[in-house]
Amino acid sequence: MQQAHISNEPQRWDHMKGAIYSRSRGSNLIYKTPLELKDGSIIFNDEDTYITDYNESFTLKGNIFTYRGLSIALPVNRNITPIQRIYMALGYSFDKHSDYDIDIEEVDFKSLLHVLTMMALRDEKFLRGNFTQHKQLRYGEHIFEAYVKAVSGSGNIKAKNKHIRWLNEQDTLQLKTKLFDTANYQAGVHSMKYTPTVIMDKIITKVYKYVKLLKFKEHSVKLQPLDFKFNLSKIDKIRMRDALLLLNNSIGFSDGSFIIRPTLQDTQHSRVYSVFTSISSDTRKLLGFTNYDIGSALQTICLQLVDNPKNFPLHKELADNKVAFRTKVMSETDMDMEWVKKELSKIDNLDNMPKKYKLYPTLEAYYKEALKLRVEILDNTEELTYSRAHEYAKPNWKAIWKVGKKEPDFVEDGKKEVSIFFFIWTQYEREIREAMMSCFSTPEACHQVHDAVYSKEDIDSKIIEDYVLDQTGFEVKISKN
Repeated sequence: MQQAHISNEPQRWDHMKGAIYSRSRGSNLIYKTPLELKDGSIIFNDEDTYITDYNESFTLKGNIFTYRGLSIALPVNRNITPIQRIYMALGYSFDKHSDYDIDIEEVDFKSLLHVLTMMALRDEKFLRGNFTQHKQLRYGEHIFEAYVKAVSGSGNIKAKNKHIRWLNEQDTLQLKTKLFDTANYQAGVHSMKYTPTVIMDKIITKVYKYVKLLKFKEHSVKLQPLDFKFNLSKIDKIRMRDALLLLNNSIGFSDGSFIIRPTLQDTQHSRVYSVFTSISSDTRKLLGFTNYDIGSALQTICLQLVDNPKNFPLHKELADNKVAFRTKVMSETDMDMEWVKKELSKIDNLDNMPKKYKLYPTLEAYYKEALKLRVEILDNTEELTYSRAHEYAKPNWKAIWKVGKKEPDFVEDGKKEVSIFFFIWTQYEREIREAMMSCFSTPEACHQVHDAVYSKEDIDSKIIEDYVLDQTGFEVKISKN
């Protein structure tokens, strides 16, 4: 982890009347701190005793300074403001007259968030005063990074993740169990799903408040195509979770805005992931991006891969008019639109039909139709596309029971058919997205989010639809919002 910028020039504690020594800037990030006497001599501390470079010593215990047999009670500032606490924790010298600005080019923003998380944990009495500064910082780092993983994507985190591994091995306070709920783990099959508890949300809220107190130094930043700005004035309008995810990807501050540089995860020949895929659609819109969305992408793509689309009437009905189809399911299930949208988005990629579908004729019939569609797609996919899908598909696990064991062992038994299917149709989805991106003046500045492309440019949807048809052969409907 990078440390906050530390100046080599010692900062004198001039706000203390009669001060006779100064402390090197950044002492809160250095664990044995050199100090300098007014005559220029350097001293080093060992617990409460400080040794000078000419073999004299003094002690500093609390605010009692003892030197050559003389004890002096140093003044204590009992009215430390939150902003002063933050700057002290970041390693800046304590001076109520100072007006520090955080330099994001020199202070790694991740490290900054780790320090603030450490402070929030201390405020809530989760960290012990007898812990070293180093261990407290490690807690701040690993708790915050576990939170980021928990609120990004599925929330599943592998046991070998370095932050979870540290908490499993070094968390003597058992904070992981207090700050995260866990579920869905199955040895060799499923990673643990982490969900922040109410207490963790309280910690993160305090981190968020601390960030809003800070001032940031302006820089001229050379932008890369995917970079975008997150204006400080919008921080209260954006969901706290989204704001922290964005700030975790900040690389600079310019014109009153954080510069966000997404790191792409593009390894599957299908979908691309980044912080942009983790934030909400409302936040993307607030940041100035327009969503160009492939209507009913799975159904639209798959119906053009089979020999006879009429064999899949419910899929065609959904592709032709998703609003009407969703409304029909709402009426049948007596559920709200959000529930219906969620069910229809996952139903084609389910391993097994949920028992509740037995109560809903349309969903049951749709699922059975999806099984037939899946088989036809798998049987007719060209070799390269299939081999790529097979490579990235999730394994199918087989339970092996052994005498005397209460839990089975799981061995890999081929690949999940439904997962192969997913990685087939999303490869075609990617082809369509890339054709869509080519319609914009700067294609590399477009953000890919599953079945959509986000851009700050305004283009007629019909232009995109015609280009996609010409380049890929797929006939799609593009909605813009």
